[in-house]
Amino acid sequence: MQPELHYNTVFDAQQHFRLLLDSMSRPGKINTFPSSNILPPAGLNQAAALTGFALLNADTNYHITVQNSTDIADYLLVNTAAQQVDIAVADYIFLPENHDGRGLHEARVGTPVYPEDSATLIAAAQVISAVAMTDSLKITMNGPGVNGEATVWVKGINPDLLNYLKEQNSEYPLGIDLIITDGQNNVLCLPRSNRFTYTQTN
Repeated sequence: MQPELHYNTVFDAQQHFRLLLDSMSRPGKINTFPSSNILPPAGLNQAAALTGFALLNADTNYHITVQNSTDIADYLLVNTAAQQVDIAVADYIFLPENHDGRGLHEARVGTPVYPEDSATLIAAAQVISAVAMTDSLKITMNGPGVNGEATVWVKGINPDLLNYLKEQNSEYPLGIDLIITDGQNNVLCLPRSNRFTYTQTN
């Protein structure tokens, strides 16, 4: 597998890293990666791939829960030099659309001395929107970085994954951060410091 020729590992990575930082510091804000000509393998949308490119390097690692894990692992290795590891030690965990949270009980949540030593989930979704959608989850956030409340609609996220996140983040500062990406290159972050509720829209 060849590395992506349409990706600048310095300029693009820095730009995308700043975008992710902005999303993480401002929960509820939907950011969008600039259009890209990269061609990630099936099971990894462009926004998830670009997130990986920005966050992964030879000093970090990840775990993949999608079925097409071998192709994705080869792709990420060639483009980031990061290695796939067991979920119990992974820095980043890639999830497919509608993942229900099963198998994530071993993911790192940090320790009282090092709460930052935890995993970050990178979950694929179908659509992230600031406009109400039917057949989606309406997520309302509050806490640090949110002016009052912020509301977004996400299609392709399983409520059980959000329930898992709530449980893991109930003893903040321990917990897990969540990055959601969609097929339109949008990204949304739910950091562990944030509190959220959700309802199913019909």
